[in-house]
Amino acid sequence: MERDRNQTSKLATFTGSNVNWNKCWGEWLIEELVRHDTECFCISSGSRSTPLTSAVATNPRANAVICSDERASAYYALCHARATGKPAVLICTSGTAVANYLPAVIEASLEQIPLLIMTADRPPELKDTGANQAINQTYLFGTHVRWYFDPGCPGPEFSLESLLTTIDHAIFKTHFPLSGPVHLNFPFREPFFDIDNRSEKIQNKFTSDKKPYVHYSAPRKIQATEDTKELIKNLPKTGILSIGRVPRNSLDSIRILASELDWPVFADITSGLRLGKKCPNRITYYDQLLHEELNTSNWETEAIWHIGFPPTSKRWLSYWEKKPAPQMVWIADHSERHDQSKNFRWKIETNINEFCINAVNALKFAKSKHKKNTNKEDWFNASKIVENLIEKHFDSNLNNKQIDEFSLVRRLTKIIPEDYAFFIGNSLPVREVDMFGSGKGADVNTAINRGASGIDGLIASGCGYSAGLKQPVTLLIGDLSAIHDLNSFKMIAESEMPVLLVIINNHGGGIFSFLPIVQQKEIFEKFYGTPHNHHFQAISEMFELEYHRPKSIISFEEEFLSSTQKNKSAVFEIITERGQNPKKLDDFKKKLMKCEFRTK
Repeated sequence: MERDRNQTSKLATFTGSNVNWNKCWGEWLIEELVRHDTECFCISSGSRSTPLTSAVATNPRANAVICSDERASAYYALCHARATGKPAVLICTSGTAVANYLPAVIEASLEQIPLLIMTADRPPELKDTGANQAINQTYLFGTHVRWYFDPGCPGPEFSLESLLTTIDHAIFKTHFPLSGPVHLNFPFREPFFDIDNRSEKIQNKFTSDKKPYVHYSAPRKIQATEDTKELIKNLPKTGILSIGRVPRNSLDSIRILASELDWPVFADITSGLRLGKKCPNRITYYDQLLHEELNTSNWETEAIWHIGFPPTSKRWLSYWEKKPAPQMVWIADHSERHDQSKNFRWKIETNINEFCINAVNALKFAKSKHKKNTNKEDWFNASKIVENLIEKHFDSNLNNKQIDEFSLVRRLTKIIPEDYAFFIGNSLPVREVDMFGSGKGADVNTAINRGASGIDGLIASGCGYSAGLKQPVTLLIGDLSAIHDLNSFKMIAESEMPVLLVIINNHGGGIFSFLPIVQQKEIFEKFYGTPHNHHFQAISEMFELEYHRPKSIISFEEEFLSSTQKNKSAVFEIITERGQNPKKLDDFKKKLMKCEFRTK
């Protein structure tokens, strides 16, 4: 308590008439943020936000990323925070600049990613007067933020203690009780900085220990051990362990649980366990085995345990709804309702690491009482049959001049170096990797903006993910996604870590070719196929990025691996025929339907 009293006594209230409170607030706000070890400040230039921007520029511990496009800046911050687990800070001027943050704020809210938005605003006397660049920014992001606060215009009335506790509370709210975005709105009056330097100088009265003003102890979710004991006590002989997106630091404990539980593992592409060779008991091609026409889709199981966020596979989600197991258990580290099937009757909210550790200990204790009788080998054998079929169907003609997307994702997932991360775009790319990605490549950090599944901001997202991990990244997206985010080619060019951008260019919205609307020839091509004749060589050259347009899978592999050796960013444009995708899948499905999957 003595230290707290001393700390408070060193904070002072200033009432000088020539004090530039904008400048003081900016410096104090940014200093308190760096004391929270904030790593990333994403700034879009503007006049009204000068107090915040100049404070970042002059603080030696503040790392600034400058991006003129607020939407791209927000996606960069989103995935920097996704990689680090720490809130990135967004700073912009007033008006529509703020509104451009909305898509990434929604994604952060749904994916529970910490983000701190600090927007400049016009003062009250300029609101509803027709003043330039003045909009109503109050609760602009609605229910998508965990907390909104506007302290009013800088001045002596709002004490330094109040300002610091505001920042400390905002950082806390980005993490607890549910991680997500927080919005702080700051109305600034002119002047924003001192031209004549005649304003009174105020010395920062922070303590010298460089610690935040308020220390928050993180709340801890402790699972009742009785729940785990009861779960293991009633452990069925057959079950499936399903893994969605989970914290990266829980992957090792999940692997141990998967090994000890000895059930077949259905690992979603968002989990970080779908690719590579380090997931025990993984059924790599479970999605293909859930085709309704196959007898494997009717294999019964006594339990389904799902850990983390919902899966990508529609067939797996449909299985939950139509053929629920007698025991359905969902384990998550949050209290959100994510069960679309409405069939999970037991929800365990806990730290995932702790759940896995407790479950493993309980399993070891109860092992002598339970006889193993899992259907793991049946799923293994069936998945192997699918893998062999995929390799014959997609991997046999790698020298063909016409590249198909499914062969591409298989080869790419085999050759990504282990020191690279992998960021996957929405629409077709994520589905293609989830369905056909090889499990024989390296274990790589994998991420997707799967909360709202948008195709915007994906290049910026990949760059932010790379910067947060401090790793090179392979970024796989479609052509419309690239067109959505052309501004972010500049981010690739300026990235400290290599970004290898792989664009699947099928000259339109390839995913719509799988929908029934494709039969409506008179409207499909214009309104859904959205055809274009654009290529990405010119914009790559504009930003002096190495550009490749390989003619076969083999030439792609050679050029891709060559770029990884050069340790520099590059763009790979893969030309495919979107109209061929449904046919390719249909041909594969016909072969799959002829396979025999037998149980012992």
